[in-house]
Amino acid sequence: MEVFEVPPDEFEDGPEFNRYLSRNYSALSDDDLYIISGVTELTQAEFEEQLEERGWRTDREYGEIKKIGRQYSQDHRAEAYLHFDQDEQLFFFYTDQRKTEEINDAVVPLLRTIRGVHYLYISPRILKEVTEQIAEQNESAKVTEFIAKRTEGTEIPALERPDEERTINYYGDDGLRTLREVEEKYGVLPHILEIDIPGELNFRIDKEGVFKLKSGSLSLMFEYLDECITQCLDIKEAYDSTRVEDIEIAEDNVVSQSTPARIELDLAFDDLGPLKTSLQDNDYALIDTNAERGSVYFSSKIYDQENNLFFNVRADENAIRVFPKEKRDISTFFRFFEIVQSTVDERAEPESINYPLASS
Repeated sequence: MEVFEVPPDEFEDGPEFNRYLSRNYSALSDDDLYIISGVTELTQAEFEEQLEERGWRTDREYGEIKKIGRQYSQDHRAEAYLHFDQDEQLFFFYTDQRKTEEINDAVVPLLRTIRGVHYLYISPRILKEVTEQIAEQNESAKVTEFIAKRTEGTEIPALERPDEERTINYYGDDGLRTLREVEEKYGVLPHILEIDIPGELNFRIDKEGVFKLKSGSLSLMFEYLDECITQCLDIKEAYDSTRVEDIEIAEDNVVSQSTPARIELDLAFDDLGPLKTSLQDNDYALIDTNAERGSVYFSSKIYDQENNLFFNVRADENAIRVFPKEKRDISTFFRFFEIVQSTVDERAEPESINYPLASS
């Protein structure tokens, strides 16, 4: 199955390509359109080099849009259109190939295996806010399907059996009302939502930045995609504000100074146990950990086994500060932030700390 074919046009940027698809996609393909979005600290050249190392080749260029492909098995070839946003360091794959085949087997792994790359994390809070906004703007809008989860050890409130790990798959036209009910009763958070605005749009969105157009107005779906991107960029901006520099304080005396990112949240001492457990379950090793009751204080050196790097955290009841060490990686921060939201406080917010480093 080949990807839909675009005429040999030149596109100046991603928005122009999106407008073209909004006008013409229904004539280009009868299949669902998937947009897989990610965030990176790599340059476009570095990102494309990583794709080439994994067997992806450019089949055709359309200005700022590239059609790429990879033969990932003897009988299957994955294809997609790629846009790299150099200003925001975001990237988007567009394809109408199969989610269970080409997308899951060849495209999605790129967001997990390339250093300096992560899927565009759309938090449960953002998923809920966008859904409530759609419902407020469109009286006929409904959630027809959702998958909501409660992770082991989480401190997210639940009225019923809060110690239970659970997943709820729901199908029905009253999905939004049901989602509100099960969130309160069972403490689950949405991971996947399917939204139907009758006569206008039917689309699906998940927390890993995958959008699926099933039918209706693609331009309207792009509006919701842009809104999710705007809110998710706060996480990237917090990461971008971190840095490490060597400061010479005297001749032959150099110290390393780190600027942290800050995660605002409500943290109680009883949250620390579940947080440490969740970090360890996700390939983080905690070293030299110190935790104190009273006015909550927590500090630890943390080793990310997946990316082979260290960082430090210091926390009180109002915030966690994340200090990079010798090197840093955007996926380490995104994964850590997601764990904090799913385990401690779904309303946790990233914040950039922009103060100057000491001059040498």
